[in-house]
Amino acid sequence: MFEKVLLSEKVANNIKKMIIDHELKPGDKLPNEIDLAEKLNVSRSTIREAIKILISMNILEIRRGKGTFVCEKPGIAADPLGVTFMNKKDLLLYLFETRLIIEPEMAALAAERASQKNLDRLQTVFHKMKEEILQGKDHTETDISFHNIIAKSTQNPIIQRIVPIINDSIKEGYQETKDIPESGEKVIIYHEKVLEAILQKSPQQAKHYMREHILNGMEQISRK
Repeated sequence: MFEKVLLSEKVANNIKKMIIDHELKPGDKLPNEIDLAEKLNVSRSTIREAIKILISMNILEIRRGKGTFVCEKPGIAADPLGVTFMNKKDLLLYLFETRLIIEPEMAALAAERASQKNLDRLQTVFHKMKEEILQGKDHTETDISFHNIIAKSTQNPIIQRIVPIINDSIKEGYQETKDIPESGEKVIIYHEKVLEAILQKSPQQAKHYMREHILNGMEQISRK
């Protein structure tokens, strides 16, 4: 039994290496049990045990009726800090404090490193978000996309993995501030300032306006 456990862990590591080596990419479907068992020279039961290990590590996921897939963000839990289980009192402010520490520097780095493709996508998402706000629609997803693109523009994979924490506060923040009349207008103003600073390759301006944007959000929440 002990040898079987060790073997399943070894197989799990082999599958992880396939992902690390880009033989399998995020979103890819895993080969079926028979093919994997033949490829790795183990039994199907060992493959099943290895898959269970990788599912528990948020590396693989089962989609009902479709099969087993590599997670879009392998190794990252949907709620990495366990925010769901925290006392909700003052939680939103704590999330915004975290953003205040991370995002201004992230924006500055994006201003230095963004590729033309990053810049084009950032502009496209900003205009979509602006249109949604002016039409009174829920702009949460495009807001999140805007911040995700800034994270990608840093060209730093670690920063990109911190983004889910930021996304939590964006989602919560929208629910808390959506009924404030000036909220949408200010979102447009601050995002446009951050966008322009990144387009102009101005790290200090990008940092400054992102900080102002987050502080404004914190002020609105504090007033509620």
